[in-house]
Amino acid sequence: MQKWKKLAFVAAAGAVFGVMVGILISYSKDLPRIEELERTRLAESTQVFADDGTIMGGFAIEKRITVPSEKIPDFVKKAFVVAEDRGFYHHFGFSPRRILKAIIVDLTKGKAIQGASTITQQLARMLFLNREKTLKRKIKELLLAIQIERKYSKDQILTFYLNNIYLGHGIYGVEAASRFYFGKHVWELEPHEAATLAALPSSPAKLSPYVAPEKLLKRRNRILKEMAEEHYITRETYQEEVKKPLGVVDIKKREARIVGAYFLEEVRKYIAKKYGPEKVYRGGLRVYTTMNVKMEEWAEKALRNGLKALDKRRGWRKPRRNILQEGMDPQEFQAEEWKEGIEVGRSYPAVVLEVETKRARVKVGKFTPYLYLKDASWTRTYSLKRLFKKGDIILIKVEGKEGDSLKISLDQEPLVEGAFIAIDHRTGEIKAMVGGYSFKRSEFNRAVQAHRQTGSTIKPIIYSAALENGWTPASIIIDEPVSFVDPWTGEVWEPRNYDHVYKGWVTLRRGLEESRNVVTAKLVAALTPQKVIEYARKFGITSPLKPYLSIALGAFESTLLEMTSAFTVFPNGGVRIEPYFIKKIEDKYGNLLEAHRRKVHIALSPEVAFQMTYILEGVVRRGTGWRARVLKRPVGGKTGTTNEYTDAWFVGFSPSITAGVWVGFDLKKSLGRGETGSRAASPIWVEFMKKYFEGRPVENFKVPPNIIFVKIDSYTGKLVMPFCLHTINEAFTPGTEPREFCTEEDHLHVLDYYHRITPEE
Repeated sequence: MQKWKKLAFVAAAGAVFGVMVGILISYSKDLPRIEELERTRLAESTQVFADDGTIMGGFAIEKRITVPSEKIPDFVKKAFVVAEDRGFYHHFGFSPRRILKAIIVDLTKGKAIQGASTITQQLARMLFLNREKTLKRKIKELLLAIQIERKYSKDQILTFYLNNIYLGHGIYGVEAASRFYFGKHVWELEPHEAATLAALPSSPAKLSPYVAPEKLLKRRNRILKEMAEEHYITRETYQEEVKKPLGVVDIKKREARIVGAYFLEEVRKYIAKKYGPEKVYRGGLRVYTTMNVKMEEWAEKALRNGLKALDKRRGWRKPRRNILQEGMDPQEFQAEEWKEGIEVGRSYPAVVLEVETKRARVKVGKFTPYLYLKDASWTRTYSLKRLFKKGDIILIKVEGKEGDSLKISLDQEPLVEGAFIAIDHRTGEIKAMVGGYSFKRSEFNRAVQAHRQTGSTIKPIIYSAALENGWTPASIIIDEPVSFVDPWTGEVWEPRNYDHVYKGWVTLRRGLEESRNVVTAKLVAALTPQKVIEYARKFGITSPLKPYLSIALGAFESTLLEMTSAFTVFPNGGVRIEPYFIKKIEDKYGNLLEAHRRKVHIALSPEVAFQMTYILEGVVRRGTGWRARVLKRPVGGKTGTTNEYTDAWFVGFSPSITAGVWVGFDLKKSLGRGETGSRAASPIWVEFMKKYFEGRPVENFKVPPNIIFVKIDSYTGKLVMPFCLHTINEAFTPGTEPREFCTEEDHLHVLDYYHRITPEE
């Protein structure tokens, strides 16, 4: 009987074993090939780099950055081993003891098998399987783990794991997590920071340092202790590291405004169009751009300041929201913007607590400062009671901060829009691009997408054509009322000067310096509009153009990028290098996908380019660009203003950079009387250039060999005499300089020879 029992037991055991083998064979048939581990297409972040190699942003569904094993410090690896799988270096992919323990626990609770996974099993699951808690999935996970262990070394397995483990907030891998939580690379971490990351995989959401810092700190310290017990760190290191705070990056700073949002969006659109959305968000591309972070910051700040200043000139707009009318207590109100903390130099919404004639008390964050009448002087009111009342939400700017007190001024978010772009004309690199007041408010990029009438910014192209076709800077054009019958439209056209003044004799130089519309119109009539269009194309203007005489005053539309690129021709010796914003793109493995190749175009002769540069310097010294004189540097530029003051432009350059500004409303309407390119746009350009010039040596424009300087009277265009009042060393090509000397009678042909009228277009 005993013998039969033994035989029955052996048979049963054999049957069970056979079933298990059959199950294992069955499950192993549809397992993924383990070699795919090295080629698995993971959702890895596309990273975008600035011109100095620093990361300016990225695009991802999942934030993931892969790094090689040698970049990951040994104590980082050991921290995860201690936290997730202390027997990692001794097992063959699974731990029978841990599996048995988990089975007992799960069976007693009546649930599906869970837990017990080694690092290798976790890797198998995250790369090849789903997260279903079923016996079938656990068996497949075990089989895959064994295959992985047979194929790869422990260090390879650990590296795969550390590059793909989920660590909360959409972050995958230790490199992306290091940057997110600590603002540094994984190879720059300290042991306590490594232990913090290792504490997260068991419950990334519940242990987030921004959700449960105390729980995370406790688990981090336990991991540090276990690292010391395993001799992965010394006892002394443990005692030092355990005393340190979590030290994660402040979540408030993480949510701060992104620098270069418009620039980044142009990068994203380019990649999506060329490589597809999949590559943008999951391809792990490395995109190296031309953006200079400091220049971008200067440009954004200058544009915001300029638009606010213009908006304030348009007057105060009453608050739209009142807390009391919503049934709320002003003392209890909390604005979303306050969560980031209150910083000097920034603007915040504030709730009015009480108002008197000359002061008002407001609440902003934890502060309740007073706003005084003098700090709202731009509203031109005699009483704050005329501006707002208790419970109103207003915008204030923090001017200073001392302890628990703030110094504030009244602010206002502008309705007007604008754009800014800066190009290194020696290379064609776009260094800064701002498409509007706020990317959050509007993603429409006015620097590259908005087509607006250019006004007088077209004039330098026209004057360039004149200089290459027989005119000189000293040529005389009569500034007088004139009418044309436009042969292309058949309509009578009567151009008028901005100031409605006509000056008689005007040299070509003065015509541009003072932006005389009649002078430009006569040049276009003599050259023909077709010739002007021919030159506009040489300068890179690709927008639609029609051969109308009104092209003289910038009646056609173009983008800020096109106009700024066109102006690079002057300081660049007649050469235009097509602007670009991406240097190169690599795939996740470092393979080069594309690299920019400069496209160079000859637009003007070096001599004419210099003559135009020299004249445009005069626009700043004596003409409509006079506000840039404050820079006290060699710079040139041109203002532009369209009818009814709907568009204001200023495009200018130094020997090393060209920048352009446009200001206007998206739906065309007047900026306000007197809001010219000089007043509305050039101050933005000047503010940017002030920062650009800080710490830079003075550069001068290069003079071509075939240029001579002759002293002439800049009002009559003739050789100077002792009684001439307006002398200049003018630039000519040999043989084109004037031969006649100026006479006092010549002076009488110029309206303002003895009493200069300052231009303000």
